[in-house]
Amino acid sequence: MTERMKAGIEKLKEIQEKNLLGGGQKHIDRQHSRNKMTARERIDLLLDDKTFRELGSCVNTTGQRMDGKKSDAPCDGAVMGTGKIDGRTVAVYASDFTVLGGSIGAQHIQKFAELMKLAANWGIPFISLLDSSGGRLGYQDVTPAGIDWYFLLQSRYSGLIPQLNLLMGPCIAGQAYAPTLCDFLLMSRETGNLWLGGPRQTQAATSEKFNKDVGSADYHMTLSGTCDVVGADDKETILKAQKLLSYLPSSYRERVPIMETEDDPVRSVDDLVELVPDDYEKTYDMHEVISSIVDNGEFFEIKDEYAKNLITCFCRFDGRTVGLVANNPAESGSILEINSCDKYYRFLQVLDAYRIPLVNLVDTPPEVPGEEQERIGLLRHFGKILDVYATATIPKVSVMLRESYADAGSLVMGGVKSMGVDLTYAWPIARFAVEASTLDYSEIYDKGIEEDAYAGYLNRSREKVDVFDAARAFTGQVVDEIIDPADTRRVIIESLALTANKTEELPERAKCHGAPPT
Repeated sequence: MTERMKAGIEKLKEIQEKNLLGGGQKHIDRQHSRNKMTARERIDLLLDDKTFRELGSCVNTTGQRMDGKKSDAPCDGAVMGTGKIDGRTVAVYASDFTVLGGSIGAQHIQKFAELMKLAANWGIPFISLLDSSGGRLGYQDVTPAGIDWYFLLQSRYSGLIPQLNLLMGPCIAGQAYAPTLCDFLLMSRETGNLWLGGPRQTQAATSEKFNKDVGSADYHMTLSGTCDVVGADDKETILKAQKLLSYLPSSYRERVPIMETEDDPVRSVDDLVELVPDDYEKTYDMHEVISSIVDNGEFFEIKDEYAKNLITCFCRFDGRTVGLVANNPAESGSILEINSCDKYYRFLQVLDAYRIPLVNLVDTPPEVPGEEQERIGLLRHFGKILDVYATATIPKVSVMLRESYADAGSLVMGGVKSMGVDLTYAWPIARFAVEASTLDYSEIYDKGIEEDAYAGYLNRSREKVDVFDAARAFTGQVVDEIIDPADTRRVIIESLALTANKTEELPERAKCHGAPPT
């Protein structure tokens, strides 16, 4: 080996060893004191052992600040590269909070942008481990802090490759839009915070003081609905990301993962008749129904604490990944309102983007009426589901358990065949109607309502149609077949196999999208 080569190798090792310390041991200790892992520790936990291959490790910004001072920034605060999760190749980017607070400089954002472009070209998932103070303001080579590239690339590659964002630190101001543009946002309850205007920034601008819990993981899970999955800490958040990724393909070009299972595909689920009461006035927890029919009783719920009257989750039937959407009578009578509409809409968007089949379990009254819901746009929000359900070309299978009322149970849960559902099944106790009310309309309208109108129209809307009456006329386009509840698992698995090679094309457009309600 020549002296020149030896010197070059020594220099590379020196840079790599320095990078392991990021911004220095003092900052690593501070990170640990806050119960936060470092960027490299997070990557090591996320990826299969010894599979991480770093890109851009020699980047270092000796940044020229506006005040004339210079600062050292190993990797420019962005650790990135490729690796494997359960043997599948992924791209991973982690902001390093020990280096200038993980702030985004010119080289930092360039590394992010290049990796995302490569991931899209290669057809591999892109995972962001975010812990950053935002744009690196006060430096000469950073104009809008580069965050505009986040928005451009995340939006353009949306639906091409899965984008997971794990928020395990602060995320504030303009950068806070980035987690909202990914497919799934996972937040650490202990360390993650997301604000458009943080406590100090908001107080400085408006004098408003707000609770420290605003912007936390639980806040964005239960109130804003921005967060999809919450982990107790960094470790649990990362482990949940690994689990979630197992349900997703590597890109839109691939089929959903099929896993080996020992759960019998023709297993009879005899306890369903005990789990679901045939008294329509009694409630039950749909989670128990889901657990009894999916492979090994396992499912991964999205937004589990938001709009709890609707369940959205990933699960498997005979090893095949599906997205399952179900009403939950245990919560607010399983009524669809604005928040549950948005939850369903977003989940169905992701399913259609990655060709993941949809299974609906239906037991619902109509949408919730009322001045408040009307005022804040229930029609507009429900219209979004109508749009995405009608244009989704994925396999759609629906099972009516007890009740399917009006637009909530029919139009977007697979109860009307003309909306695009492939196969609709119903239990023998199922019934259908336009509305669930049992009030006497004559008492509401009092005098002035003609008797024949009352008898001929007002009561007609809440007549309950028995499933056998609905099935008698196949042209009614309500159900394809009535099934024994014990056969629910088998029927869903057979239906997914039948529709696995489904082909459906939308009308050709000069542009690739429509203009759904907002």
